[in-house]
Amino acid sequence: MTEARRRTDPNEFLEAFAHQLRAAGVDVARITTGVPILHPQIFSFSGLWELGKGTSERLFRSGPDATTTMLNSPIRIAYEGGGPVRCDLTLPPEPGEFAILGDLRHEGFTDYIVHAVPFADGSHKALSLATRRPGGFDAGEVALFAATIPAVAFNLEVQALRRTARTLLDTYVGQQSGGRVLEGQIRRGSGETIRAVIWLCDLRGFTNLSEQLPRDELIDLLNCYFGPMCDAVAGEGGEILKFIGDAMLAIFPTGDDAARTCAAALRAADKAQAALAEENHRRETAHRPQIDYGLALHVGDVMYGNIGSDTRLDFTVIGPAVNLTARIESMCRQLGRQLLLSAEFVEASRIEAQSLGVFSLKGVGADQEIFAPTASGQ
Repeated sequence: MTEARRRTDPNEFLEAFAHQLRAAGVDVARITTGVPILHPQIFSFSGLWELGKGTSERLFRSGPDATTTMLNSPIRIAYEGGGPVRCDLTLPPEPGEFAILGDLRHEGFTDYIVHAVPFADGSHKALSLATRRPGGFDAGEVALFAATIPAVAFNLEVQALRRTARTLLDTYVGQQSGGRVLEGQIRRGSGETIRAVIWLCDLRGFTNLSEQLPRDELIDLLNCYFGPMCDAVAGEGGEILKFIGDAMLAIFPTGDDAARTCAAALRAADKAQAALAEENHRRETAHRPQIDYGLALHVGDVMYGNIGSDTRLDFTVIGPAVNLTARIESMCRQLGRQLLLSAEFVEASRIEAQSLGVFSLKGVGADQEIFAPTASGQ
């Protein structure tokens, strides 16, 4: 277990833990860990090791189903600091027994133990072990499991802290930006110039909506608008950088293939438009306000890095290309379009697009030709 303490990857740790137990003569065939985490959608993550199958990770989503499952589980007892819970699976099923016991019997297990794993903050996580050996675990093995709990707790807590840090960064900063922060790119002014597709979308009429709608209904509208936008961008490999009031800024770094990246951004835009059209249909049926928005796509060089004060930083993109994207998006209402493209985007994507004219844009030196995608160009 001393060596296992240094293994911070959850799967690697669980594999090493199982290997050490079996090397010590313990006929364990199944091990799980359970750790509730701070996540907007996931209640807990669980490592699963099975003899002959290796390790895998399971994520349990928050919601009524998860709550119901947890109520009839020995893992709940461990999370509450109780136990250990030991179940003799060779006995006949009993009314009201834990739901998992039937599954374990079906898979040929004979003995099942769940331990609470204490963390430094006073909370408890879970460790379960099961065997198929006739007679189950012996007294020495049961004592060994209890003796390993401090080392298991140390490792699971490190895993949980790392996962929480990554989850918070991914949620509030973005997956790619969060990864850079974890790698140590946190010095103010540090960054690099990258070429990227810039995505900027903005909700129309938000000022009036904010004055007319109750708070909860306004928040729901924003979530119904941002949700499809975020899902579409993330689904095509983009990085959501920030929400600016009722606007959203995202990038798709082009790498060595700008045309492919532009195609991904266009697919994301198409998915977002389709999803919001469905949402607006539902809202119309329910006599709720429509979601009206504009979206612009541009390709350019941006500075990608840290800006801010000594104590408060923002990992984002800045540069003339970002400003140009915002100015193009501001033309959506005037041109009666939901999606507008810059000349640079059309050139880089090599798609067919309809020119809507050349326009003078505020804060942009040269006049800009603005395009809309055609059906054949998408």
